[in-house]
Amino acid sequence: MHIKFFLFVALSLGSLWAAPAQKTPAQKGPQDVEVLAENVTKQGTLIHAINNVVLYSPKYLITADEAYYDTASGDLELFGNITMLEGVSYASRTGHTKLNLNTDIGVSDPLFFYDEETNVWIKCENAILNPETYITQKSIVSSCNTQEPDWKIAFTSGEFNKESKWLHLYNPVFYANDVPVFYLPYFAFSTDTTRRTGLLQPEFGFGSSEGFYYMQPIFIAPAVDYDVELRPQMRTNRGEGMHGTYRFVDSAYSSGEITTGYFNEHSDYAEEENLKNSSHYGLHVMYDRSQLLSTKYNNLEDGLWLDINYLNDIDYYNTMSNETTSYDKLVTSRLNYYIKQDQDYYGVYARYDIDTYAKAQTGTNAKTLQELPTLHYHHFTSPLVLDNLLYSVDYKASNYTRQEDTTAFQNQVDVPFSLYFSLLQDYLHVSVSENIYASHIAYGNDDTNDNEGKYWRNYHKISLFTELAKPYDNFYHTMYIELNHIIPSKEDESGYFADFITLNTLAKSTSLTLKEFFYNGDGEKKISHKLVQFYYDDYDYKYGDLENDLKYHVNEQLSFGHNLSYSNEYSKISRNQISINYSDELYSTSLRYTYQDSVYKENTIYKITESTSTDEDYSYVTLYADTKYFTHYNIFTSVNYDVKADEFRSWAFGFKKTLKCWDYSIQYKDTTTPKSTSSSNGIDSVNKQGIMFMFNLYPMGSVSYDFSRESEQKVTN
Repeated sequence: MHIKFFLFVALSLGSLWAAPAQKTPAQKGPQDVEVLAENVTKQGTLIHAINNVVLYSPKYLITADEAYYDTASGDLELFGNITMLEGVSYASRTGHTKLNLNTDIGVSDPLFFYDEETNVWIKCENAILNPETYITQKSIVSSCNTQEPDWKIAFTSGEFNKESKWLHLYNPVFYANDVPVFYLPYFAFSTDTTRRTGLLQPEFGFGSSEGFYYMQPIFIAPAVDYDVELRPQMRTNRGEGMHGTYRFVDSAYSSGEITTGYFNEHSDYAEEENLKNSSHYGLHVMYDRSQLLSTKYNNLEDGLWLDINYLNDIDYYNTMSNETTSYDKLVTSRLNYYIKQDQDYYGVYARYDIDTYAKAQTGTNAKTLQELPTLHYHHFTSPLVLDNLLYSVDYKASNYTRQEDTTAFQNQVDVPFSLYFSLLQDYLHVSVSENIYASHIAYGNDDTNDNEGKYWRNYHKISLFTELAKPYDNFYHTMYIELNHIIPSKEDESGYFADFITLNTLAKSTSLTLKEFFYNGDGEKKISHKLVQFYYDDYDYKYGDLENDLKYHVNEQLSFGHNLSYSNEYSKISRNQISINYSDELYSTSLRYTYQDSVYKENTIYKITESTSTDEDYSYVTLYADTKYFTHYNIFTSVNYDVKADEFRSWAFGFKKTLKCWDYSIQYKDTTTPKSTSSSNGIDSVNKQGIMFMFNLYPMGSVSYDFSRESEQKVTN
């Protein structure tokens, strides 16, 4: 800071040169003002100071070439190279100033004013100084360098409120360097970065279909424990609306927020876009509390998490801001509460889903399955008679409900008993367990004769595992090997099982897992490797997918990854992914190729997923890269290429220039995505192409222009 350096030198020299001056008691006025200079004289109540003047007061620290100060009236007049610090935030430079230290009223001509918190400065021909405001004439404002700023705003008159930290400009002209860009009759922005009531940075935008977009957030902070944010918006071709968020803190370990909003479509836009609803509204309630009862009871831990969502259609999310876009089919609300004490855990969970697609088609959510509620009890692993004989209990009761179609109430319990010991001087660890699982389902609203389902089984599990580590001359190797063998024993199944019922079924199987890591002499991880193979006794195919995951860290910047799944059932690769990642101070890139066959299955020790993860195989190449090689510039690109369809699903390229006082970015995007709309057309594929331009002036805010076009195609389900 040049101003701070100047003040430091001035204060140092002023202190030295003040020693020869005749300092009298009259130099300290009624406002506790002290004047230091090379030459100080006093006639009555008037003090005259010349050369390296330094003036102290409770509010100001001032340096100047010459000063006249009347101790009776508080009038101060300064001449030449005046630097004034007001508090810790504001500094100014001027050639001539008149100021009354009792009233803080005065004038300066010319004036250079600087706000240290935001780097905003104002330069004007003359200014009127008041206790709370500076009124300026023929001024320039910017946050860039004072010499040849990248951007500036020239205005005929303005007012800066030091209390509210708002700067009001009249007849402003925006300049890029010295080129005028546009004119406004009035413009205002805040330089305040503290939490307080006022206007937040607005959002601007322009789209080919929705027209000009403007949102002006209003922040209201009446107390330290809660605030309100209102976000009125307008889209000239589409409609108007408002969203609001109430945030609160009700204890040292809990907080929450409530968001709601409403957007009304113009009738011609709703008709053109074939929207089913001409208005969109919704509600979101979030509450998180880490301690509810634990403050009153010892040895108790509990927590509550609430996330409630309601909307009339998915376009409620898509109109919350210019950047919000949601294609989710399900909107989920959850309530989770748990209590944990010693060896016991109790949980209550609830889930409510809104199927936006079904609601758009039928106007009702009656057939969407809900979980209201699920009760959960778990007893943690504990010794039984012997220290190495362990058991645990897990019980769940789930109520699956909906207004139409099948409902169910499911009870299920899982109890494993495990005997643990080690052999071969602790090199080999052994776990033998007996596992009991049972489930009962009672149905409602069912048209079939089967109104219940019963299932129980027990199985034996034997696990052998070892952990080894060995240092070598140039590297360090760790290895974990586990062999699991599951033997189903008794099993009984009767009744009806709906497609939404989950059972902990399994087959007789053996699995082998290998995990290993290699470290160099400096302790840096170089290679990580995982290998998993399943063998099944009771299936037509004996071997499950062989899964191999390998990562090689060349150095801190570069790494290679390869994830491979081989289907022994079909004798072909079911999934293959190769990735390369690089990142340093100047360059960052990620290249990934993924192939997944329709036969790919997720195999685990406890459950075999029979259904394929996709209906058909796919092959994708994704790329992201950016560079900061050019000073102040970040150039980036991304590609998502469908190899099978031989088409780009999305691609984009652009750049962003970042300077001290502003940044701007330009990018071209071409994206094809599924979209769940509120129109009667249902699920569509939307292709969006266009250029987005965004620039941000610190601390005024950002403006974006989206020059794009959209085309929709019906997806065949």
